[in-house]
Amino acid sequence: MKSERLRRLKFIFGVDSIGGLQVLDLVVSVLNKFGSPPVFLLRGVEVDIKVLEKKILKKKSWPSGLMSNGLELRFGLLPALNQCFLIIEESGSSNKFDWEGMIGPILDVEGFIQAWISDVEYDFWQNATDPLEYECAGRSFADLPQKSNGLPAPLDQMEIDTSGNPGRSVFKQGYVEAIGSTMWLSDLFWERVGRDRLASFLLLETQGVKVFECGRVVKVVASEKCFQDDSTKDKQRILRQILFGVN
Repeated sequence: MKSERLRRLKFIFGVDSIGGLQVLDLVVSVLNKFGSPPVFLLRGVEVDIKVLEKKILKKKSWPSGLMSNGLELRFGLLPALNQCFLIIEESGSSNKFDWEGMIGPILDVEGFIQAWISDVEYDFWQNATDPLEYECAGRSFADLPQKSNGLPAPLDQMEIDTSGNPGRSVFKQGYVEAIGSTMWLSDLFWERVGRDRLASFLLLETQGVKVFECGRVVKVVASEKCFQDDSTKDKQRILRQILFGVN
């Protein structure tokens, strides 16, 4: 039986607008909606939330390998790009996450910029640049475009060129150039991207994309299902053109 596709939800905030402990409190409030207090696992071992808070207080970002309720949780800071991120990722199909009903408190954070849902596997391969990742997975990359990594010898090598991939993610100053089947975009997003908000709404709607205004945040629904293959590449390119002015 074919395994069910897993989804990832990524949030972007201004780097000085929120910290690791505050995000942890928000995630706990979201996970509480499952009906019982969340149990956290750190690399497979149960960890008390007070211990977790001390680790976060020391390093600011979250330790890797953090999970709860069948979800992988990550938070990190990118000060040079004026942003920080929260990732909530399904790790198994037995506990599907109700994105719509639970993430309101996170979207309401002052300094929230954008969020989007993606298919975990599709997102990985759309952004994979190391040929070794293809070799380890038994996937051919012979027909994929390649380019130099730009490093001096002996570190120079060829890598996969993802710059033309419709599902690529490109980190920019204060935001991420990325699209998803469902996206949430704040007023800060439009300021940082430099696109006309109302004109973009009109263009999205002419393409059959649903736009819902929810206070400071706009919800954009391009598809009920995650983008997961090249069958949706044209729609993805249209979204990129409207939101970021690139294909």
